[in-house]
Amino acid sequence: MRSLLSLCALLVLLSTAHAAVFRSPNVKHLTTRTFKKAVHSSDKLTLAAFVAPWCGYCKKLAPEYDRVADSLKGITNVVSVDCDTDENKPLCGEMGIQGFPTLKMFPGGSAPPRSYDGPRETRDIIAAATGNMPTFVKRAGTAAEVAELREKAAAKPVSLLFTSAGKVTPLYKALSTDFHRSIDFYAARDTKVGEEAMKSFGVEKTPALLVLHGGEVSKYDGPLKYDSLHKFLADFAQNKQGHKAKKAHEDL
Repeated sequence: MRSLLSLCALLVLLSTAHAAVFRSPNVKHLTTRTFKKAVHSSDKLTLAAFVAPWCGYCKKLAPEYDRVADSLKGITNVVSVDCDTDENKPLCGEMGIQGFPTLKMFPGGSAPPRSYDGPRETRDIIAAATGNMPTFVKRAGTAAEVAELREKAAAKPVSLLFTSAGKVTPLYKALSTDFHRSIDFYAARDTKVGEEAMKSFGVEKTPALLVLHGGEVSKYDGPLKYDSLHKFLADFAQNKQGHKAKKAHEDL
């Protein structure tokens, strides 16, 4: 009896290992039941791989896709769907999947997906995903526009990034999708707004991230990593929600 149970457990393990095309814990495995809620309820871009465990090309893609998921942790959602299971066949049919692997990018919310047909290498997939990310970051292009953000912060916290980069980074875009309902996001390029505008906020060099809230300015001084930045901004988002709840209660 014990040997029979052991054999059954081994078969289940082998079956699970066979079905798991991707090994990274940062690849979320979705089903017909969980896919739409996970993808369409998120403001972030979702990169989805539709695969079959027996597919040789899927196995070839696996290490590249795992590296993509690890590199984009927190930046985009990276998911997979096993189209070989009966449960997921309706979803794969709805998505028009005709071959494996098929990669699709969902820009966020209810926006229609885009197929990715480029090279199946880590660098190229990352470039395509980050290039199609949604963003809620606005530009403050002059010293006067930067100064005006102090007034805006009286009603809603403002995240202000002083930067030397000409483009908004994927990291800052991702944070804006996380908190745009509670925090307004701005980026100001040092060469556009000038040193005096930066010094008025106590900033000497870039990059520098500030949160303006009420009449106060809080400067982030940790590592430029998603988890640390997310934790920093979450405090201001929660305070904003708490303030709204308190105001609603006072209005009753």
